[in-house]
Amino acid sequence: MLDAFTDYPISSYGDINPPIRRATILTYDRNKYCDVLVYQVDKDGDLRGTVVNFKCCYLYKNEARLDKGIPFTDEELKTLPWTKISSPHSI
Repeated sequence: MLDAFTDYPISSYGDINPPIRRATILTYDRNKYCDVLVYQVDKDGDLRGTVVNFKCCYLYKNEARLDKGIPFTDEELKTLPWTKISSPHSI
């Protein structure tokens, strides 16, 4: 697993202009897609997560948006397994 940040819009969170969120990269398909656990604080202040599959270009090492994000290298992502996780689902 790799700790990351993302500004990818999560439909189950109702995103239109998503904030930058903490995430954990779980898997990598050896091409361009990752299964990612994306975190959000709910209305009660509890930390929730949703597993989503999206392109690795939306994942950054720093807390930034796409134009200023430091991307993960292919070598870093290849340290992850590739076993697709059903998505999206919440934890």
